[in-house]
Amino acid sequence: MPFPPAQPLQLRPGDRDILESMVRKRTLAQRLVFRARIVLCCAEGLPHRQIKRCLNTSVDTVLRWRNRYEQEGIDGLEVATGEVMGLLTPNRPAEVFAEFIQWICQTYSESRSIHIVLDNLNTHCHALTCQVVADFCQCTMGEIKTGRQRRDFLMDQSKRVVFHFTPSHASWLNQIEIWFSTLARKVIRRGNFSSLDDLQNRIIKFIEYYNEYLAKPYKWTYTGKPLAAEKKAA
Repeated sequence: MPFPPAQPLQLRPGDRDILESMVRKRTLAQRLVFRARIVLCCAEGLPHRQIKRCLNTSVDTVLRWRNRYEQEGIDGLEVATGEVMGLLTPNRPAEVFAEFIQWICQTYSESRSIHIVLDNLNTHCHALTCQVVADFCQCTMGEIKTGRQRRDFLMDQSKRVVFHFTPSHASWLNQIEIWFSTLARKVIRRGNFSSLDDLQNRIIKFIEYYNEYLAKPYKWTYTGKPLAAEKKAA
């Protein structure tokens, strides 16, 4: 029995080319490719149950991303999901961090802007990282000689990629620190590892499992009100 037809989703001007480019891009996060496929199928007027079967998903998921696109356009497909991008290395030289930033930029290359929150490690504002950002944003760095100048360039909000450095001694404001705590509790603490390779494989498998089943945006519960010290009876 054929599925009942659906009303074709009306795409915004220029969005079809962007969505088709997202689907073809090998470096783009698969969750974004999946959402782009849903929107394109809806634009063709395919029945929601047919899209569900073709993309091995649910009708609720199809409707969620169809509605999100109708409300917010392409930007609505790139919402915070809480998923983790992990890169395991024996140390953190400037070259490795610059490579990681390049990976992030390639993964979210269709985004209008990319905001990166990080602490004040010197490696995070190295000249190599500045060059990666400048190349991706297709802008010039100008004359940059000092660390302060590199930070200012990375924090410049006129670019597509903007760095946000946490205040000194406040790296806990970066939500990735919450995830590190989860990793420590569920994998590392009281873990038994036969080798470094075994540890790395466990971490990679946990990242994959976390992204598939557990990932969700963290929500702050602190309201901003000063914390009053408990008064003790004299």
